[in-house]
Amino acid sequence: MKKLRINNLFIFLLGLSCLSLGVVLVIKSNLGVSVATSVPYVISLYFTKITFGQWNYIVHGFVLLLLVIIIRRLTIKYLMSFIVAFLFGIAIDLFNLILVSVTSNTFVERIGLFIFGSIVISIGVAAFIKSNYPILPFDTFVKEICLAKNIEIAKFKTGFDLVCFTVSLTCSIIFFGKIKGLHIGTLVSAVILGSMIGACLKIMNKYIEGKSIFPEEKTKLVLDFDLLNFRKSKGLKKYN
Repeated sequence: MKKLRINNLFIFLLGLSCLSLGVVLVIKSNLGVSVATSVPYVISLYFTKITFGQWNYIVHGFVLLLLVIIIRRLTIKYLMSFIVAFLFGIAIDLFNLILVSVTSNTFVERIGLFIFGSIVISIGVAAFIKSNYPILPFDTFVKEICLAKNIEIAKFKTGFDLVCFTVSLTCSIIFFGKIKGLHIGTLVSAVILGSMIGACLKIMNKYIEGKSIFPEEKTKLVLDFDLLNFRKSKGLKKYN
């Protein structure tokens, strides 16, 4: 069967739109956000003068800064990753405005909205991966640390998610004196989202072929270009 050739930029924009829409839908289900968005969401519930979308790219920016400190280098790829986070935050706030009237009054409606939102998130993340465009800072952090320190990505991702959950839980208790913003859906997302994303990516790989505007090798060279490099040249492990 002939694959449908689609420009990677379109696939990326589809991923960005689906991911931000899915996050908003899951929030409106009131069953708890995913682990990846739990930190900015809990903080946004307390510091309400800054929107949830804005807190997203603020927190993602902090994680990127932490990555630069650990890796001791700043590449164009990291800056592009922050731009993706910025666009993601804007899209979240936009969908929040568009769907302001959407509510889930019954438990069945909440479950339906949560499931639908989770499916949309899975499609979004799969499209992100398929596009080969720079990913969000949280994922960039996991990928780059694992490459630099030779750590198994699955184990580190699990540990990173646990840290995010712990930070969210701690912030919730400190700010509100109780658990707020986290629910059973947060744990369910941690268990099922990986498999759902894998299934969506498998379908995309079967029927869709990404088409790049620029040669992939040259694009990679540009993205990996060092803007700042604080590492000593001697005895360093090359991981690109």
